[in-house]
Amino acid sequence: DNSNSNINGEPKLLLGELCMMKISNQSEALFDLMRSSNNHTIMELGRSLRMSERKTSNDIRSSLRDYAAMLRDDSILRMYRTRNVGWNSDEPHPFLYNLHTYSDRIVASDALVDEFYGRGLPEYFAFDVDAKTNGGCCAALPADDEQVFHHRSFVTDLPARVMKWGGAELKPRRSAEMLSSVLPPGTRIALVAGRSNRERIASYVHAFRNHSFRVREMGQQSAIRDFCFLAHARAGLWGTVQSSYAGWASLIGGNSLRNATLYGVNYPSREVNVTSRVSSNEDLAGRIHYPVFDVADDDVW
Repeated sequence: DNSNSNINGEPKLLLGELCMMKISNQSEALFDLMRSSNNHTIMELGRSLRMSERKTSNDIRSSLRDYAAMLRDDSILRMYRTRNVGWNSDEPHPFLYNLHTYSDRIVASDALVDEFYGRGLPEYFAFDVDAKTNGGCCAALPADDEQVFHHRSFVTDLPARVMKWGGAELKPRRSAEMLSSVLPPGTRIALVAGRSNRERIASYVHAFRNHSFRVREMGQQSAIRDFCFLAHARAGLWGTVQSSYAGWASLIGGNSLRNATLYGVNYPSREVNVTSRVSSNEDLAGRIHYPVFDVADDDVW
């Protein structure tokens, strides 16, 4: 959200400036903590977070990686939480970053989202209104009574390893059965299928209509328009738990989103099974659900 004021109408820093300010505060607080605790790990992290030589976006990203390393150290994290390191007492939100296990991407931690969501975190989750309406971020939006189904189509990006990795999704028939176990005939469903090929999109439309759902296909939109559409779902959002699009859309939707179902699937060729979870945040637990289905390889793609 790049608007120029916060919810109280006060001037607000742009995101890049805010991140730099926070990291700078972290650095100074870590040096203070270093002096009082004589902790070598904190000493090195404090040095790495010094912003005087960090000028480019890559430098800032590197700083966030260093900061994420701190979140992996339980002893440092405990001190961080108890002492509000680098944050004011009325602003108790740490950077919700952690390093992805399988790559160098920085992603949010489910546990930290659960912990801090009820303490004001949703205020950070917003679309810039002007960019949304005039900048082309969004095109069509879902109707208030329309369920939004997201087919992420990891098989398009990772055809050689999608099954072993766990990125396979329910095929159309099983997807339709999942929807019909909850939704009545005649329910309106918007299908967002991203980069999936035309044959697969058509098969989802056919399966949903065979279960008496009223379906519209969103077509080949840009990635940001797909995400904007998902994030504006109101009646319901459905998709694989592996999709960061669906996951973040369920958070950005806030209380305006009445239900999100982020499903997992276990099947014989999957190397590591997924388990269901319930958010420790009462609000999220009431709106976002994580069912897991045990199916055959032939039920997913």
